[in-house]
Amino acid sequence: MYSVPICTLTGVVGLWAGSPGLVQAQILPARTSSTISAVADQATTQWIFELQCRSSLDGGIPAFNLPFPSSLSSQYVSIAEDGAVGIRVILGGAEGVFYGQGGTGSVIFTANTSGNPVWSSSLDLRNNMIAIEMGGFGDGAQLYTTDGTLMHDFGIGGDEGVSGFTGITLTGDGAICYRADSGAVDKLIVDEFAQGSRTQTLIAETGTGTYSFLFSPEINDARQIVANTIAQGSTRRIVRFDTQGVPTTIAETGGQWNAFVNSAAIAQSGSVAFSARRSAGSIWEVLRWDGMTMTTTTIGSGDHPDIQNGSIANFPPVINSSGTVAFRASDVSNDSTAVWVGNGTDLTKLVEWDQMIDTDLGPIALGYDFGGFTGRQVVNGVIDINDQGQIAMSLFLRNGTIGVFVATPVQSECVVDFNNDGQLNFFDVSAFLKLFADANLDADLTNDGKLNFFDISAFLEAFGAGCP
Repeated sequence: MYSVPICTLTGVVGLWAGSPGLVQAQILPARTSSTISAVADQATTQWIFELQCRSSLDGGIPAFNLPFPSSLSSQYVSIAEDGAVGIRVILGGAEGVFYGQGGTGSVIFTANTSGNPVWSSSLDLRNNMIAIEMGGFGDGAQLYTTDGTLMHDFGIGGDEGVSGFTGITLTGDGAICYRADSGAVDKLIVDEFAQGSRTQTLIAETGTGTYSFLFSPEINDARQIVANTIAQGSTRRIVRFDTQGVPTTIAETGGQWNAFVNSAAIAQSGSVAFSARRSAGSIWEVLRWDGMTMTTTTIGSGDHPDIQNGSIANFPPVINSSGTVAFRASDVSNDSTAVWVGNGTDLTKLVEWDQMIDTDLGPIALGYDFGGFTGRQVVNGVIDINDQGQIAMSLFLRNGTIGVFVATPVQSECVVDFNNDGQLNFFDVSAFLKLFADANLDADLTNDGKLNFFDISAFLEAFGAGCP
């Protein structure tokens, strides 16, 4: 079942599965979070949006949680399990990394630039650590704590003779995984420091008769690694490697599919998301593999009436341990980039052109029209998801600035029926206020680990909307 938006008001979008024309919405006060409701199978799913930072190059528009001038253009956002986000930011004559959570944050480390980038847009945030790739292929990577302290400098060299690497991903214990060059050989390597000693573990390599090319990998905390590969010859394979480098082929070209997007994603559970083009009809689709069987599930595809088929190939999907998959793809209705989220049964367009979203400046429409070939754009760079179901994304705003938002799902049952009597009345208000006054996180409706105005606002909105 697909859910598509049918109405847009300031901060609330109603979505109805299969029945356009039915919507409830309300005007929201200006603040840095918004709520979107998706109605599917007669149940409501709400998404609460919270602005983390916003860049600006316009002297008439202040930035939010960032210095002026600043730019987030073409930067990749990463989200941790606690909802914190990290993203590289370009500053006047310098660059740095923003880290924040719950609508607060700042640039935690910087470096002056002299024409060449110090770091790349590729970074990974996990367990209060940020791994970031250096600006040049042969420059290595660095690992920082989220207070801006440099933990480790991963230079080229090491036991595997690395001459350059790209595609950095991070484990919760501080190991990084990447695609490396070692002479004429491609390698997938896990690199880490233990008691001051650096160790590189080879997972896969070309030149042995198995692979002719390896793409950038992604690793989870169990040190399972997923990567798109080209087998000896021309067949492509999506492969998950275990800690010893033993491969499991998830999908390959030559039968059902004839192409894959270069990158794939892996959840902490070991499940995998990837995008492939069907041999029949050349339809692109986003797929999920459960990590155990050889069965794949289609999350979304180019034969959906509102998804532009070829746009699925532009960016990889992301996946969490619950099997929720998010991806960016352009829509037909707005001819602009959008973010979609699905579980194999329902598919929701989470953000789109002209959608109103609350910011520090008040409600602003999403999307900026660059004209020409670039045209309308809503989504900036890649998106990310955590096991709480929170989705981090960098979005273009109509005023020309770029904001980083975290969308948090509110569980589908009636979350504001605090006394569980199936009704909404004074007793639910009283129960919520008592939990809030007692600093009980059961009142944390935004799931950001804090109790503040946004939780009260979320309660009032959900209470006013009623329960299914």
